[in-house]
Amino acid sequence: MNRFFYMMRLAGSVFKSRGFAVSLLSVLMSLTVYAVSSTTNTVYIRADQQTTILTTSHRDLDTILEECGISVSPHDVVDFSGFDGNVAEINITRAFPVAIRADQTTYRVMMTEGTVADALAKAGVSIDDDDLISHPMYEFLEENERIFINRIDYRTMSYEEEIPYEVEIRTTPLLQNGRSRMLQEGAAGKKILTYGETTKDGVVQEAELLGENIILKPTTQIHLVGGDVPVSPYDFGYTIVNNAPTSYKSVITNAKATGYSAGGNARGASGNSLSAGHVAVNPNLIPYGSKLYITSADGSFVYGYAIASDTGTALIDGTIGVDLFYDTYLESLLNGLRTVNIYVLE
Repeated sequence: MNRFFYMMRLAGSVFKSRGFAVSLLSVLMSLTVYAVSSTTNTVYIRADQQTTILTTSHRDLDTILEECGISVSPHDVVDFSGFDGNVAEINITRAFPVAIRADQTTYRVMMTEGTVADALAKAGVSIDDDDLISHPMYEFLEENERIFINRIDYRTMSYEEEIPYEVEIRTTPLLQNGRSRMLQEGAAGKKILTYGETTKDGVVQEAELLGENIILKPTTQIHLVGGDVPVSPYDFGYTIVNNAPTSYKSVITNAKATGYSAGGNARGASGNSLSAGHVAVNPNLIPYGSKLYITSADGSFVYGYAIASDTGTALIDGTIGVDLFYDTYLESLLNGLRTVNIYVLE
């Protein structure tokens, strides 16, 4: 029993010593520091070209960003791989807008990095080798970049175009001087023009004519105007004095002259093609192929040089002396019945 009380007194003296108290305090402080350090984290946040150092007890990304007052958009890229002990890094790359103008539409995409080609792919815009683009495809993007695309196309187009008609004035002895008569109404024609066109965003920049096809020829408008000219276009080179050739083989005076016409490619009894300057005669009196000069005695009407190329019943029976060919039916009507002298030249 005496030994037990001795040990108790000894222990009490030990607890009362200063050294033990200091030692115990040191241990308690170390435990406190450890406890505090194990719940404090250091986070380095790099965003908007600056670095923020945050001391926090949190380890969740969203909570850390909220505590630091940093917001991110769905397009931003946040790189956070977690804590290494009590230290972590958060790198935020901000997205920036890129505008792409193509096909009369503006496409807007948010990019954090990449090239023009990457932006087009993200916007779903494609180009081909003929298109024009404001930036090289390999160029790296910058904030608020604007990219313009012009569509270049090559196409073949056909257009119908009107062909205007021409106006012809024909002088004729069938009308009195100064008077006029519409011989033929004019009518426009039509043609198809084929072009090879280069377009920029649908607007023609260049056009090359590839071909022209006339589908309807225009009809010339012809006016007859009275004047002192012969009907026939021929000129056999004889000298005409006082409305008569100075030399000829024979002459039929005061002959009745009518007018006639025929369709295109008409031929006379002689086989000759008929046109103004060819006349019908009695071949028994004037052989086919004879060269003639036909005029009224007073010179008020001059048919001019002619070739005997055709005949007819009224010519054979002597009802008329000559039938004058005209290129149009109206001119043959205007001729009516005239009295002429027929000079047989050769």
